[in-house]
Amino acid sequence: MLVAVAALVAFGAAVAILAFGGRDTATKAEYRAAVTNARDRVDYALGRLTKAKSLNQLLDRMDEAAGAIDDAANDVDRKKPPARFEKEHAKLTRSLHTLSTDVQGTADQAREPGFEDILFGAHGLSFDSWNDVNAALEALRKKGLRVPLLVRQTTS
Repeated sequence: MLVAVAALVAFGAAVAILAFGGRDTATKAEYRAAVTNARDRVDYALGRLTKAKSLNQLLDRMDEAAGAIDDAANDVDRKKPPARFEKEHAKLTRSLHTLSTDVQGTADQAREPGFEDILFGAHGLSFDSWNDVNAALEALRKKGLRVPLLVRQTTS
């Protein structure tokens, strides 16, 4: 009899985990906080680029920004979203990793002789992956997750 009760309890626990995603699934509020934190870190890192006083400082800050963006992507990716946000979550983390790669790649290319001018084009720094991050954030917003978008940074 005791074995039957234990088996029933174990079965009930397994059903609950499958039905509700287990303990590692974030609540909507926890997930919103993780996404907002990642967004804020990315926004801060990119904002620092506009305040660079020299080419070397800009390139150093681009290196730092790439690392910060990648860390933010990893942190948000470790937070398992509620099931309704899984598709947008995948797009957000992928876009953040791509943005990190784009920022680092641009810095690396600008260090190559003859490519320094890529940083000073008519529109300044612009990355399609920045737009992709905002598209993912907007998709989360449309599904009811109130998170801010990245903002365009201007020089001061």
